[in-house]
Amino acid sequence: MNLPSLRLQAKSPQVNPVRILIDGFSVLHACKDELPATAPHTAKARDWLLKQCLSYQDTLHIPMSVFFDGKGAAKANLKDETHPHLEVIYSASSQTADALIERVAHRLLAYGKVLVITNDQAEQNTILSMGGEVMSCEQFMDHVRDQRDRFEQDHARYLRQDS
Repeated sequence: MNLPSLRLQAKSPQVNPVRILIDGFSVLHACKDELPATAPHTAKARDWLLKQCLSYQDTLHIPMSVFFDGKGAAKANLKDETHPHLEVIYSASSQTADALIERVAHRLLAYGKVLVITNDQAEQNTILSMGGEVMSCEQFMDHVRDQRDRFEQDHARYLRQDS
């Protein structure tokens, strides 16, 4: 599946990214109406987003990294997590998630296309200037919902055929 970005170069072929980098708090703030009765900065909201990302990753099979700012949060509650194809990274209190995303994107671009999910305009411009691709948080969540709906329809069709 090819993911459209906000600004694709006309001559570049549609190739899946080697990794999708997600600005976690940017996505949570963009979809706060969908959160399960909690504020975007809570552990419950982060868990909800990670569940959405894992489900989406299961359909795409593209590795993902979700970045959160670690500043101001209790250290005991913030542990980097790694799943087979989804890693969760918290920045140190002295740096931002944006800085980590930029550094990781820069390093991964040597291996192929990198897609960054954020609504931060400065971050988008930085990633685009490196040669990366960006997608808004709203577009990303639309893709997540579309993939979930498609999976549910395919699964229902499979169950009907099996019976």
